[in-house]
Amino acid sequence: MIASEFVLGLVLRLFLQAHVSADVGFRFASYIDDYMVLQREPAGAVIWGYGTPRATVTVTLCRDQEPIMKKGTRVKADSNTWTVVLDPMKPGGPYEVMAQQTLGRINFTLRVHDVLFGDVWLCSGQSNMKMTVSQVFNATGELSNTAAYQSVRILSVSSTQAQQELEDLAKVDLRWSKPTSKNLGHGNFTYMSAVCWLFGRFLYDTLRYPVGLLSSSWSGTPIEAWSSRRSLEACGVPRSGSMPSDLKIGPSAHSVLWNAMIHPLRNMTLKGVIWYQGESNVNFNRDLYNCTFPLLIDDWRQTFHDGSQGQTERLFPFGFVQLSSYLSGEALHDGLPQIRWHQTADFGYVPNQRMPNTFMAAAVDLCDRNSPFGSIHPRDKQTVAYRLHLGARALAYGEKLIFQGPLPQKIELLADTGLLNLTYSQPIKVQRRDDKIFEVSCCSDHQCKWLPAPMDTFSTQTLALNITSCHDTPAALRYAWTPWPCEYKQCPLYHLTSTLPAPPFIAPITNPSPGYHSRTAK
Repeated sequence: MIASEFVLGLVLRLFLQAHVSADVGFRFASYIDDYMVLQREPAGAVIWGYGTPRATVTVTLCRDQEPIMKKGTRVKADSNTWTVVLDPMKPGGPYEVMAQQTLGRINFTLRVHDVLFGDVWLCSGQSNMKMTVSQVFNATGELSNTAAYQSVRILSVSSTQAQQELEDLAKVDLRWSKPTSKNLGHGNFTYMSAVCWLFGRFLYDTLRYPVGLLSSSWSGTPIEAWSSRRSLEACGVPRSGSMPSDLKIGPSAHSVLWNAMIHPLRNMTLKGVIWYQGESNVNFNRDLYNCTFPLLIDDWRQTFHDGSQGQTERLFPFGFVQLSSYLSGEALHDGLPQIRWHQTADFGYVPNQRMPNTFMAAAVDLCDRNSPFGSIHPRDKQTVAYRLHLGARALAYGEKLIFQGPLPQKIELLADTGLLNLTYSQPIKVQRRDDKIFEVSCCSDHQCKWLPAPMDTFSTQTLALNITSCHDTPAALRYAWTPWPCEYKQCPLYHLTSTLPAPPFIAPITNPSPGYHSRTAK
């Protein structure tokens, strides 16, 4: 009798030990949770997590408690992870995702409910991406406008850093949630990004199907912290910054935010990314930004493509905000125009040869002198998000629409008239004349100086500038090349609709009149 009890007790103890060991670590990845949005067709959504080595995991997708899809896999012994790729799904829901681990006769089941299929966008950057809806214009009205957008789901990654690439997020500030006034306006620079939310809301108004938004940003951080080591090495970025910066208040060490806040998301199937960053590089490795930013985009694309087993498009759409204006010291006077230019890889527009499938929202006219968060943090995030969503509609969704303001396609010096003629590729609206926003580089004996080129006559697609003040060789032309080119929505040039400002540019003058010797601007 005693022997039987001993054997029974031993068997029970072994069973319980097996039960516990089989359950250790069986979980979904940190961001797979109730209320999430998974990427819709034509891609397949990736579901992954952790489990007991060599156990079998079956993932079932259910609708109204009826299984509609099953995918099986095994837990990898080397990493304790399991991964399945769901079949492409049409947008909609809600669904339940169930994962069951089996090891011998022992089963454990995980469930997440109210899952939707739609388009998933990642939003990243520094403080202008980090600002919450409570900090923007008309905050009260915006925070009350959530009832119609319950299919736009939001998640916010915690601000963490790591010296090595993490496999999963260490912490999430806001788990997948439906939008509420509380989680959208949770204090200053905390929880959900206003630009991210407003961008997703504009998209939903067009798409009319679910949108998933992940915010992963940190105030005052340079691009070096968000870049992988390999991309920084490819650009020859030194270990320490070239100059001090009063705009760099967050982590700046190489790759620490890439490691902790981006790399752990790599298995997720994405539709695209939007980015708002650059202020902390105005005086910190600024001259390398025309390399570090395009390489960040390319490296993120490759990483998410590989991590999702090819489900995230290799050249997924990537949108960014060209920096707005702010009141700065003399030391930063030329730095802000230069970083705006470097944001486009020195083309002045996107997409371009170095930045394919990329879109930009110009914010040069969205200055905010009276922002309680400092002029570097303008409160009109609605216009920023609107301009971003236009780019997304054009590049990500194939709509035929204009998403960028006018740039000249030809700059022609008119002999003996003292005029420089600009021909634009799209109709322009001259909102007001300005005598200083255009400048001509006037060169003599290898010495150049920038002189105002007042606006003269104009038509639907041409603009003439008066350059009679240049008595030497006009070598180059630039536009809006100051930290604060114009007041709020009062720049001189816009697209004919008046909604898209002409972005800053600098360009050589290549056809001087006889006797001129053209040189590139210094």
